[in-house]
Amino acid sequence: FTYLSVFTFCLLISGAQNVDASTTGSVGSPNVTKNKTEVIVRFGFSETGDNTSSQDNRFRTRIHIDHGFSDFYAARLIASQDKRKGDSYEHDSLTFENRFYIFNADQHGFDFGARASYKLKDGDKKADSLGFGLYELIPLGDYELRANQIFSYEVGEESEDGIDAALRFQATKKVKGTLKVGLESFHEFGNLSDLSGYSDQSHTFGPVVKGKLPYNLKFETGYRAGISKSAPDHNFKFFISHSF
Repeated sequence: FTYLSVFTFCLLISGAQNVDASTTGSVGSPNVTKNKTEVIVRFGFSETGDNTSSQDNRFRTRIHIDHGFSDFYAARLIASQDKRKGDSYEHDSLTFENRFYIFNADQHGFDFGARASYKLKDGDKKADSLGFGLYELIPLGDYELRANQIFSYEVGEESEDGIDAALRFQATKKVKGTLKVGLESFHEFGNLSDLSGYSDQSHTFGPVVKGKLPYNLKFETGYRAGISKSAPDHNFKFFISHSF
């Protein structure tokens, strides 16, 4: 049962499943480093050809504070903000996330981890939600493959039944120093209790660039085009982070 088999299996279990895979979402890594603290700021923008869509001219931001308490466990606090067309820029949610590093590539040939979270939505933006995700990273020389399977379940006021699920995939190649370029795709399949067709789901695909900068800074930027009818036509992101 090789790491490629595990990777393929993780893709398949997601392939038949709406998680909020917004422009501030990433294809995350399972890795955790003891005593490492990281502050991440993310910016995302989407637009569509439909002026009535909630995703048209939508600007989002997120601020993460992440700390590794051991080489197995890290905790992350996420504050999210949102500006829809015609509305003001406002706080959207606060998320507490637990990250677990289960398999190490040095021993198993691939990295594997899991995350569990609780998202507290602000004011009239309910419902809150519980989240769970599986995270895989396969190093292949200058190449790196990542896949995430992310699930959420609404709880509390105004919650709806059913589990939302999504798949994210990314493949990058190191081109010079720490600079990596590649492609990524986000796929929101909808509520498992009420699956709809491909055109009613959100599928996006496009290039991504990331790398390291001086002063322990890292960046990631990318563009994804909508490849299904219900997806935003254009999705832009820029992330910057500092670790210490």
